[in-house]
Amino acid sequence: MNNLLPRKNSQERIGFAIGTGRCGTKFIAKIIDQESSVSSVHERNPLNETFHRYCKWYDLPVDHEGFLQTKEGEIKQDLENHLFSFEASAHLSLSLLELYNRFESKFLLLVRSPERVVNSYLRKGWYEKPAVRANPDLAPGYQDYCHNFHHVLGRIMPSGDKFRQWNQMSRVGKIAWYWNALNAKIMEQFESIPETHWRIEKLEHLSYSRYLEIAQFFGFQSMVSQEIYEELALRRPNAKSSVPTIATWTPSEISEFEAEVEPIAKRLGYEYRVSHLPVPQPRQSEVKQSLIQQLFTKKNR
Repeated sequence: MNNLLPRKNSQERIGFAIGTGRCGTKFIAKIIDQESSVSSVHERNPLNETFHRYCKWYDLPVDHEGFLQTKEGEIKQDLENHLFSFEASAHLSLSLLELYNRFESKFLLLVRSPERVVNSYLRKGWYEKPAVRANPDLAPGYQDYCHNFHHVLGRIMPSGDKFRQWNQMSRVGKIAWYWNALNAKIMEQFESIPETHWRIEKLEHLSYSRYLEIAQFFGFQSMVSQEIYEELALRRPNAKSSVPTIATWTPSEISEFEAEVEPIAKRLGYEYRVSHLPVPQPRQSEVKQSLIQQLFTKKNR
């Protein structure tokens, strides 16, 4: 087709950041968006991307070309006015082989400590109700507790006997399973991609100097100053107030969490034993809001 992107014009000019979500993908997209030579976007096409992820997770025999040509058109538009095309999207985390084979793109896996991801998704409302599924050996149908259809597609779950166990778990245990399962699938795909084309970065270790290394890994020269980087780092997107902490978990939730995340937490070097984890302190903004609420309550007594 005449509208396809010429392969020679796209090599070494396309990159993606993937992960579980709640792991810094939106933050890295905002940083890279400051680069004048790079077109940077976060979750460009959620429905196209989550549908492909759904099909990949449940091993549905679908043709990939619709997904790829949609992505190709988006990248082609990026490269008309920029030297590099970048997208950060957890929705693309199961699409690595297709994207690499088509574009020879590079991938940055952003990971975050499992208890932080779990608590962030608790706050966001993931897996609030048990899944509806008569035959756990088939791909699940529509779940009416999700507000958007791409959320139905994106909130994957296990199949077979594991599903029956998972569906009885607490929300902490379910999200812990998700953190472990998705990161495991991403790293499994990396085994089929040259080591030169993927990198794993812990959100906790992400700094200005490491950002410069990431830019070099992708193949563009960073023009972002340390001052701009640190300013954006202080107001990271998607930060939510009133996020639960491990201090609120019950003993059964702790047991589920530790059992589910242990394999990948060990592989990535994360502490997963809750008794060894520090309880996060509330941010200054949360403390300020709490004091205002207390004063308001006293005033109106």
